[in-house]
Amino acid sequence: MGRKLIGIDLDHTTLNETGTVSNRTREVLQAAQAEGHIISIITGRPTRLSTDIYDEIGLKSPMINFNGALGIVPRTYWQDEYSYQINHEIAFDMLEQAADLGIDTVVAENQDDVWGKEISDHRPKDSLFFPRDEDGKKMLDRFSLQTDVNAILLHSANPRHQAQIKRFLLDRYGEDQVNVKTWGGDSPVLEVAPAGISKDTGLAILQQSYQINADDIYAFGDEMNDLEMIEFATHGIVMANGNPELKAIANDVTPFTNEEDGLARYLENLLKLA
Repeated sequence: MGRKLIGIDLDHTTLNETGTVSNRTREVLQAAQAEGHIISIITGRPTRLSTDIYDEIGLKSPMINFNGALGIVPRTYWQDEYSYQINHEIAFDMLEQAADLGIDTVVAENQDDVWGKEISDHRPKDSLFFPRDEDGKKMLDRFSLQTDVNAILLHSANPRHQAQIKRFLLDRYGEDQVNVKTWGGDSPVLEVAPAGISKDTGLAILQQSYQINADDIYAFGDEMNDLEMIEFATHGIVMANGNPELKAIANDVTPFTNEEDGLARYLENLLKLA
C-alpha cells in the first residue's frame, strides 16, 4: 500500500465531545504513522491549543494551525514550514471601532503569543480561544504587539452584528488582503485571516513536501471551515456527526461519529490496521 497523506481536523473529528483523544484513536493514529503514512493535524486552533494533543498522539509530521495560516513541526525545523500573516494594525483598528460595531473582545495571535483586550463586560463563553490574563494573554496594545499575526478573533455578544462587522472589514481592507469567517452556532465569533488561506493551503504544501500522489490524499473534517480541505483531497471524508452541507460535497461519510471513534474505525478499515 502506498504512503497516504491523512489530514485530520481536531474538534468533533479526532477529539470526542469531551475534547480528548480516545485510546483507540490514539493507538490507530500511532499505528498508521508507524506504517509510514503522514498524519497531520489541520485545525483552526492555535498552536497553544493543539501542541499538547499532537504530543499526546505522538505525531512527528507537520501540524497546520489557524485554518491553514501556519505550518510547523513543533520544536523541530521543517524545511517547508510557513506562516501567512495579516497586518496587526487591523487589531488596533478593531479596538477603535469596537463600540460602534458591537465588538466586546479582540484577540490577536501567532505561533508563540496571544494578545487580547476586553472592551465590555460581555466575556466570551469560549475561554479557550479567548484566554484570561492568567492564561498567558498579553495586553493588546501598541507596546506589547509590534508584529503581524496569523489570526484575529472578534467576539460580539450579539450575533446580529456579525454581518455588519464582516462587511466593514472587507470594505475597509479589501478581499485581496483579508478573509473573514463566521464561526456560527453557539460561538458569535468572526475570524480575520490572510486572504486566500484555508485548510487546503496546508494540505497542498504537505502534498508537495512529501511528494504524495493525489490519489493518496485523505482529509477528515466535520464543519464548514473544513470545506476547502475536503474539496481538495481526492478522498474528502466527513464525520457522521458532521455538518449536512459538508456531507453533501464529501466523497464519503464515516459510519460512526467522533464519540464512537469514527475516525479510528475508518482508518482501521482503510489501512487494514485492525
